[in-house]
Amino acid sequence: MGKFCFTQCACVLFDSVPALDEVERALESWPLAARQAPAPGRDGWMACGPGFVVELRGGESVIIDLLDRPWPDDPLAVSKDPALDAAWRSGQFGPTSVPGALARARMQTWSWDEGAAAAERHRALLRLRTVVELGTDAPVEILKGRDPVHELSTLTEMAGGLLGVPGASALFLPGGEALRSREHIRAALSRKTGSGPPPLDLWLNLRAADLGQEGDNRWSIVDVVGMGQLRLPDQEALFAEGQERADVVAPLIRYACIHLVSGEAFADGSTVEDPRGGVWSVTSTTSALPPNRPVLRWLPQQGARPSEALLARL
Repeated sequence: MGKFCFTQCACVLFDSVPALDEVERALESWPLAARQAPAPGRDGWMACGPGFVVELRGGESVIIDLLDRPWPDDPLAVSKDPALDAAWRSGQFGPTSVPGALARARMQTWSWDEGAAAAERHRALLRLRTVVELGTDAPVEILKGRDPVHELSTLTEMAGGLLGVPGASALFLPGGEALRSREHIRAALSRKTGSGPPPLDLWLNLRAADLGQEGDNRWSIVDVVGMGQLRLPDQEALFAEGQERADVVAPLIRYACIHLVSGEAFADGSTVEDPRGGVWSVTSTTSALPPNRPVLRWLPQQGARPSEALLARL
């Protein structure tokens, strides 16, 4: 393969290093093009471990490689290792992910009580990456015209089989900072293709956090991370505790994500009603919570609003 770029990344976490023969059996329904040799050198694992290449239609391929070590998540360790830092920057661990993604995913595993423990005990992983070969004059960037929903759906289906390999414990989507169980994957795969919106709840992580006190109000945030995998901005909503509720704000965030995936946009100043009839307005800005990324920020039009000083601190 000549010049190429990775467009998506997903990982199956393992409690111990799996045998490649077991991995190959789990991929028997996919068109395996070749065995993938590990990249040479002490740092070769960052680019590619031993594994397999699956060829898909449309010029895409998926590389499934085995890393016999935990996910390299520590931002400090990455900053001190030039080779590892370069691997992250070049998209080897996902084109939209950053160090610290797994730690944040472990802290926000609301949909799976055992997710944090599965991440904590993992000692190896299979890395699944969609890869596109570029022409000699094409820039190494995410290519226009690719379908990210199809890419993520393909990796999800592939991961469903790999989660049956002995020792597999979880699916980790680094770009979505999300940990998902076998049951999550099974439920997503059981839905009929084209019967509704894509399984965004599988690929994204809905999070909640406290922003602290300002005057008489204590401020909270609900956000979603992972829309970057779909080449779209993430969403966040800020509100005063006691005036709004997270269980009301969450459907607003989900609706906004589905709206964007459907091809519609939100201009600054656009408004949407939440399930209780409250009106929220949106502004394009930079995220309040890590990772640092572009977001659409929703604020309630009724009741308390955060001060400019609070917003400036975010």
